[in-house]
Amino acid sequence: MQYKNAIEQLLDEENDETIYLKNNTTGEISAFEQMALIPYDKSLYAILMRKEDFDAGRFENGGIVYKIDEKNQRLDEVQDDNVIFEVFDIYDRMFAEGQE
Repeated sequence: MQYKNAIEQLLDEENDETIYLKNNTTGEISAFEQMALIPYDKSLYAILMRKEDFDAGRFENGGIVYKIDEKNQRLDEVQDDNVIFEVFDIYDRMFAEGQE
């Protein structure tokens, strides 16, 4: 199996592997499951859920929205509540239409 970084994993429609992200501040590595890729406002966002919440079925804890920066190979956690709301709104509509 060829190594893929988190962004390559997120963009690979066939990928169902756990995604590991390192916190640049604390150095802690956390495991996530990909919920969706969402195009919004000329950018691409990923909704990721902590693996322990996903495995335990705690979907009410929601997910974390990351903006994908392909050029710089970065995932930036979104802090803007308006963007988070819009991304989840699109996700909810996609889910309701069966396009997840």
